[in-house]
Amino acid sequence: MAASPDKTSISNGESETRHTSELNTDYHMLGVRIPRYRTPMAQVVMVGLTAFATVGMSSALSGIGGGGLLNTYQSTNANVAIYSTFAALAFFGGTIYNRVGIKVCLMFGGFGYACLSSAYFLTAHIGDRATGWIVAAGCIEGLSAAMLWTAQGAVTMGYPTERMKGRSFSVFWTIFQMGGVIGSILPLAMNWSSKAGTINDGSFIAFIVIMLCGCLIPLLLIPSDQVIREDGTRVVLPLAPTWQSELKGMYKAMRNNLWFLSLFPFFAASNWFYTYQRNDFNAPNFTLRTRSFNGLCSNLFNMIGVWVMGTMLDFPFKSKHATRALRARVGIISLLVLTLSVWGGGYVFVKDSVRGVVPEPLIDMTESSRYARYCIMYIAWALYDGAFQAYAYWLMGSLSNNSATLSHYSGWYKSIQSAAAAIVWRLDGLKISYKGMYFSTWFILTFACCTTFYVAFFRVQEHSTDEIPVLPAEARGEADFDDEDHSKEAYVLADTEKKTAV
Repeated sequence: MAASPDKTSISNGESETRHTSELNTDYHMLGVRIPRYRTPMAQVVMVGLTAFATVGMSSALSGIGGGGLLNTYQSTNANVAIYSTFAALAFFGGTIYNRVGIKVCLMFGGFGYACLSSAYFLTAHIGDRATGWIVAAGCIEGLSAAMLWTAQGAVTMGYPTERMKGRSFSVFWTIFQMGGVIGSILPLAMNWSSKAGTINDGSFIAFIVIMLCGCLIPLLLIPSDQVIREDGTRVVLPLAPTWQSELKGMYKAMRNNLWFLSLFPFFAASNWFYTYQRNDFNAPNFTLRTRSFNGLCSNLFNMIGVWVMGTMLDFPFKSKHATRALRARVGIISLLVLTLSVWGGGYVFVKDSVRGVVPEPLIDMTESSRYARYCIMYIAWALYDGAFQAYAYWLMGSLSNNSATLSHYSGWYKSIQSAAAAIVWRLDGLKISYKGMYFSTWFILTFACCTTFYVAFFRVQEHSTDEIPVLPAEARGEADFDDEDHSKEAYVLADTEKKTAV
């Protein structure tokens, strides 16, 4: 039996220089050698590209407000359908991911976004007669999104080493948001001179084609257990999981970590603010090209917020004082301060606003005297959004190194997030006042930060020890093996070591 790796040395990163230079992380695809393709960052990039072409484009479309339509009623119906089904399936997303694998999850995960875009396209032509397809497409996107985001969370949190988790998520989020950036430029350029409130047919068709192409990108991913981390360990997968064992695993993960429930308000708040920003602030106040430009600014500054928070949480500079527990505490305190200040400042824009009453004329980006303060507010919200998302994923990633466990965490995160989003989109559909929508957002964000203090202050340890490190054969000084045997070797070694430890 192969010697069990030294967990402590691997956790502390002491084996990195010893093994990394000797490992072969290249990958051959269709006869072409791709350097470092078997590394976590390469796989994170591929998942990011999938999100770029699917979620990113969808985000750009919804970021315009109303799904690119003048009337936000249909997009509100779609969002209720999306988040209701998303919430239901995402809670079991980790179970499904561990059973069917990353490729199936991501390929199916991108398909629903194209369906909903086609529904918006149809609505632009036949109006309310497309309501049935709008709701059906919303349900399909909800199911798809549950799979895509669960897989994304398992990869960005479970593949990298502990010291790279914040930056790993930042890389993914940057690529994903670049989809929103380019997706915002498309309607901005194609509708620059348009006086209509709905984007043109060419914009809709471009979105749909890009999304369908994005569904094929997951075919280029390699199996999870063939990924080699920088410290020489391999991602450990559950041993031949069945549906029954996965459901039991999800139940045990929840039962043994009831304190995790204190994060649920944080999860619920993580998408709540999009409804007010997009449908109640962006859609009613600005011209179409300005709405697109706001979406562009939002995506750009969202990336900056992610990188600032992600880098701070990883703290790449050597310091014995900047422990992971301290960084978790500083992070949540920073978020609370940002919540009170950024959303406090936003009250200026909502105090006199009335639903159904729009500026005459609509605010345009060329009118600097009217537009400047609105743009600054939208940028501040984007920076806040990026920081919030980065902290959420970093915090979950700091609680475990086990890919199977993290897939459950990711699924619960998206499930609670989506259930809350379904509620807030329904409130918007019921024509709750803009002030009511705004104050509900400000309250839930503040409350969420407060309930997260327990986990941030008492549950984050310097190292997570719930995954037994598995080294590739070449890193253990043994003969290398074929790629098709990687999965079996990783399962057997992990199972053997667990029995030995007991």
